[in-house]
Amino acid sequence: MQRLISNYIDNKRDYAIRLVRKLVRIPTVNPPGENYEELVGALDAELRRIGLATRKIETPKPVLEKNNITGGSRRINLIADWDNAGPKTLHINGHYDVVPVTGKWRFPPFAAIVKNDRIYGRGAEDMKGTITAFLLAVRALVALKLKPKVNVQLSFCPDEEIGGMTGFGWLVKAGKIKADFGMTEGLGYDCASCGNKGILWARIHCFGKTAHGSLPYKGINSFNGMLACCEELKSLDKRISRRRTRFRMQNDADRHPTMVLGGEIDGGKKANVIPDKTQFSIDRRLIPEETLVLARREIMDAIKRCSRRHRKYRFKLEITAQDGPVFVDPGEKICRAVGDAIEKIMKKKARIYLMPGGTDIRYLIKKGIPSVGYSARGIGRWHSTDEFICVKSILDAAKVYALTIMTIL
Repeated sequence: MQRLISNYIDNKRDYAIRLVRKLVRIPTVNPPGENYEELVGALDAELRRIGLATRKIETPKPVLEKNNITGGSRRINLIADWDNAGPKTLHINGHYDVVPVTGKWRFPPFAAIVKNDRIYGRGAEDMKGTITAFLLAVRALVALKLKPKVNVQLSFCPDEEIGGMTGFGWLVKAGKIKADFGMTEGLGYDCASCGNKGILWARIHCFGKTAHGSLPYKGINSFNGMLACCEELKSLDKRISRRRTRFRMQNDADRHPTMVLGGEIDGGKKANVIPDKTQFSIDRRLIPEETLVLARREIMDAIKRCSRRHRKYRFKLEITAQDGPVFVDPGEKICRAVGDAIEKIMKKKARIYLMPGGTDIRYLIKKGIPSVGYSARGIGRWHSTDEFICVKSILDAAKVYALTIMTIL
């Protein structure tokens, strides 16, 4: 069976290139969320050609409003079902939005140029190449008349790049999917992911008193208050960085919690005016051994210490986003199935890691659905200028997906 699948997929190299190029050439940039309808139309047509039943589910307007989505395309989720009369369902998810183009590119970011086995373009690696891989896997099994024991459901969703709450997150919460096992975006080649760190995004507001720059003693400079608060938080960062998760990670340095200050900074209106309001952001990443309650309390305690030492300033903590760490036991059936498929295709022992960044896998795991992150990531470049994916990575990932579908039960 493995040789039959591999031969079929290897002979579909041109198909894989055509499909990735078609998807990349539809610029689904988010924010604001462009050309979603066109992209969903292209995927829907491809799924129907394979022979799968499809349906489109639009994220309701109240959900968009709650998450401050006011522009861009309609948020359309596409679901495809392959019913094999099995007792359980494997759900495979992909997101079709891409991050904005930044920096200087050698090739036009949406031209999908092919050079030396690489397809260049925004979204090629994250994650239109992976979408192509699992579509090719299903196409191979259907064409070869290999009937899995498991039902297969595919979903293609928007807005992962802005948190997923108006895409896959809503789809899962609303009970629109079937899943006993799940696969979503994750690591690639001989690595899969069993979860990801948690995230706490916050904004700290520092208030002072305005005055003219020539008479600074009449004001209270909120910028200086911000600096004092940052010093307290830097001390906290030093303490939490000593913690270490028991989970394996692809880069050993990622086994520690992290906290980034100042990704966003705002305050002050004019060079000769004392700023009465200054604010800055916090990006706190949590290991599985930590909780959101702990992370919030530690930040709040740091602010209180700063307030006691610098009583002339007033501080306010605003939580802008939060999601706890999620993980499954690497010994779960889905992890073993993906690991075995990786070993057979890559001829290397599979490695199961926790991911430092967040993906839509968290929505399945929080529902108690054992899930793995896996992507067509071999040699590639992600979220950068000249983003690319190797064609071989797509073909190999398709084989891993196909074997997992055939062996999960």
